[in-house]
Amino acid sequence: MINKRKLLPYISSLIIAIFVSLLINVCLVCNEKYPIVSMDWGYELSINGSVYENVEPYDVYKHLDRLLKYGDVVSLTTTLPDLGDIPFPALLFRSRYSAMEVYVDGKVIYDFGHELVKKRQFIGKMYHFIPLPSDYAGKELTIKMIAGETDAFSSLVAPKIGSQPDLESRFITDHRMIITTGMFLIIFGIFFSLITMFFIINVPDIRSFFVGSLFCVNLGFWIMSYYNVLSPFIYTPYETQIEYLTLYMIVPFCYLLVYFAQNIEKKNFFITVAGLSCAVVFVLYILHFGFNIHLRETILVYHLTAVVGFFVISYFILRNVIKKDITASGKIQMLGLVAFALAELIHLVIYVLDSSHIKNSYILSIVVIDTGCLVFVMCQLANYMLFITESYAQKLEHASLSHLAYADGLTNLANRAKTDKVMKDLNEVTTDYCIISIDLNGLKIVNDDFGHPSGDRYIRDFAKVLTTTFFDEGLCARIGGDEFVVIIEDAIGKDIDALIGRMNSALNVMNALYPEYHRSVATGYAFKHELPNATSHEVYLLADERMYEMKRKMHEELGIHNRL
Repeated sequence: MINKRKLLPYISSLIIAIFVSLLINVCLVCNEKYPIVSMDWGYELSINGSVYENVEPYDVYKHLDRLLKYGDVVSLTTTLPDLGDIPFPALLFRSRYSAMEVYVDGKVIYDFGHELVKKRQFIGKMYHFIPLPSDYAGKELTIKMIAGETDAFSSLVAPKIGSQPDLESRFITDHRMIITTGMFLIIFGIFFSLITMFFIINVPDIRSFFVGSLFCVNLGFWIMSYYNVLSPFIYTPYETQIEYLTLYMIVPFCYLLVYFAQNIEKKNFFITVAGLSCAVVFVLYILHFGFNIHLRETILVYHLTAVVGFFVISYFILRNVIKKDITASGKIQMLGLVAFALAELIHLVIYVLDSSHIKNSYILSIVVIDTGCLVFVMCQLANYMLFITESYAQKLEHASLSHLAYADGLTNLANRAKTDKVMKDLNEVTTDYCIISIDLNGLKIVNDDFGHPSGDRYIRDFAKVLTTTFFDEGLCARIGGDEFVVIIEDAIGKDIDALIGRMNSALNVMNALYPEYHRSVATGYAFKHELPNATSHEVYLLADERMYEMKRKMHEELGIHNRL
């Protein structure tokens, strides 16, 4: 049977994810005012001086007799089409691990990355919005690329031409799925990591939430930098470094999440494998920053480490699921992690196919990795909601148990234990308080003549009158069979006699409506200021003494010698 309370977080997280995705997708759909053309026709291709005619940018690899090496020069030349009178004409082109110069009729109009190549520093992938002269139509365009490292590229995506605002709008529209997912991951991760940071010391179980939130931030930056969608927002030649830095951190995050989210049986083995895998990652960082061995050149080592990590993590997850030794929270987090890991494996296969020049892999890779990231963040969101609902249920349960511990079973007023606690606290206050001692008259006669159910009704009826009279004033409690007490903590300016008179009037009304037996009480009260150096218990004894004095007088007036 489905637990509706546990199903709610899943449904809520799905609704939130769909709402946010639809909202961002709608906001990111832009309409172009002018035509945009993808220049995917034949170019004059030059590779280190060797010239080839009518070559599409994607087919550059067909004319390479070896992998490109550092310093190799590749040029693409074509004639710019005429799109009519468009404002701010521009090209959109994606460079790959190379410096770039763009010429129109032999004149340089754009250059990028030459200093990085000269210093043999890492230069990554990037989208470039390249302004064209207003009289561009029919002129010769040459895009010259200088390889910044081995195998810088073997295929290229054809440039697009159009009005620059339209190109930017089209770029955002085409990549709205990635932008939506990336922004959702980053915002969600930052927000919830800040929240969990305040509770992580006192609530150890929340450590997996904290790791999951940081992992979401990491994934958000990785997915956006991998597809270079940061380019229109932040101009930085370091976008690809962000991509590789965040990519390599995925393995450590996966191990950390598994470690904190579930019970690890063979902990020494797990820690050893996780430690070695993380060590590999940090060695690759050292090689990159310390010895200028670019992260891209060591990607094969990382991929092997990641594949090993996938099978190790899958083994531990499967083992815990089979043995049912995993919490509901752990199951949700592991579901998200497995979905993401599978998406990463499929993405790795697509990456290999892309390296083998299988067309149409770009859109497929976006769909796969985007789905994996969305499932992961939805599971994190569902986990937070489950934690909140369970915490709320525990709070209600704790409140219920506390109420049972401090409530009188017959009247639902505070009991003697609660009264003793409040009396103890009164010893620490400096304000003037008042304690009223109240005793029912005639309870024994009612029990003897009408039965104990009537006696219980008498007690409950009085409890209602007492609550109605003193509920806004202070604590109302039943401390014995027919003994009640009211504690007013801030009694300055309170007319206690008037309140007691109101209570007696309510009892008289009840007697008139239900004359089966007579209801009355004896009362006595005392203030703290009457006994400045006394304890609350001594103040109560004074109030109780006055109550018994009143009861004695009532008995004398009625000619009763035995206590009623």
